[in-house]
Amino acid sequence: MEQEYTKEFFWKTYEKLPEDLKEAVFSEKNNKLVEKICADMGLDEEKISIAAKYTGRVLMGLLPLKEFPITLELELNVDEQTANKIARELNLAIFKYLRVSLDKLHEEKEGNIPKEDAKIKKDDIIKKEKKETGDSPKDPYRETF
Repeated sequence: MEQEYTKEFFWKTYEKLPEDLKEAVFSEKNNKLVEKICADMGLDEEKISIAAKYTGRVLMGLLPLKEFPITLELELNVDEQTANKIARELNLAIFKYLRVSLDKLHEEKEGNIPKEDAKIKKDDIIKKEKKETGDSPKDPYRETF
């Protein structure tokens, strides 16, 4: 599960982040929130440090938010319910305020295009097929007379 990154990679990634995510990565407030939420769940300092590490990776776009709970479960060696509760609490305390930037960051990383653009591209493909084949795209199930 663990993927090692170089310091250079982290700094290059950090430099490309939107300002709100840059601030969030080194925010003392966020650090204290992670510490408090994890301590309230009974985690020791070592596990709190690990949770903070993966929280930072979410903020940097290196770990998708949807993979955060399972990552916590595996890396902290806690049960699924505890991992989900930690993830939910961190989401409410930190990530929800950064949702727009996080979503945009992951769309860019995954190469996704906005839905409106996807519809336009799909319409263009259908038009192209019609032009190449005549009236409509070939239908293998259509009877010919």
